[in-house]
Amino acid sequence: MRNKIILGTVQFGLPYGINNTTGQMSEEDVFEILEFIKSQDIQFLDTAAAYGTSEKRIGNYLEQQTPNCPFKIITKLDVKSVQSPVDSLKQSLFNLKVQQVDTIMFHSYDDFQNTKRVELDRLLDLKGISYQKLGISLYTNEQIEKVFEMDIFDVVQIPFNCLDNQNLRGLSLKLLKSKKIEVHTRSVFLQGLFFKERSSITGNLKPLVKYLNQLDEIAKKHQIDLAALALHYSLSKPNIDGVLIGVDSILQLKQNIDLLNVTVPESVFSEVDGVKVNEINLLNPATWNS
Repeated sequence: MRNKIILGTVQFGLPYGINNTTGQMSEEDVFEILEFIKSQDIQFLDTAAAYGTSEKRIGNYLEQQTPNCPFKIITKLDVKSVQSPVDSLKQSLFNLKVQQVDTIMFHSYDDFQNTKRVELDRLLDLKGISYQKLGISLYTNEQIEKVFEMDIFDVVQIPFNCLDNQNLRGLSLKLLKSKKIEVHTRSVFLQGLFFKERSSITGNLKPLVKYLNQLDEIAKKHQIDLAALALHYSLSKPNIDGVLIGVDSILQLKQNIDLLNVTVPESVFSEVDGVKVNEINLLNPATWNS
């Protein structure tokens, strides 16, 4: 399971997450986290040009590593600025202080749609030189179906967790794997919403409380920590190749790594599959009230 873990690094460059009370971490904290995951043989980092100083901080760490980069890096293009995809890729390589990344991704389906064919071709010309795999971050099953019809992408990143679960994503996961597309999932803890005090969840997120309570009941019945249940649920799915987890601190990261040692019976995952969210629009954090 450890080989499926991808460390999300948005908190390296931005204060992020609904349950984040510590804000953006220091560069010293970033270096400590990267040293720790290297010791744990966790190979993949997920970052983006849009994640504030995340790429630069990773680059500052990598500059001290010799002779080879200890990580496989996934980063996302910034095409909302004046940059072309190729310019964005080159800037990311400069920030990261590497010659090549494992995967370069479009940050959204709209970003891909708004990219001119000539610019896409320029990006594809650099495959195998500046990056190994081309990916895209998606949100909806409709987008997944559209990407499935293309022969461009090697990697797709989608949401998946105990609420945005097998009921909603199972067929899409199967579809992607049928085409041998690598599947990475994010939002394993739904940006920390799973751990937020239920009585403090208000506004347009309140309808999710009843589903969170269902998860609480499943975890309590089987005497499993909710965090362990959430992480193992995503890791258990055979059609998922990588599970992205973000961290606010080194302590939180160590706690999440310790969760890998917890045993969760397969039957428990079937109970989580039975949680069916009707208000699926609320599973996208972009719809949440600030």
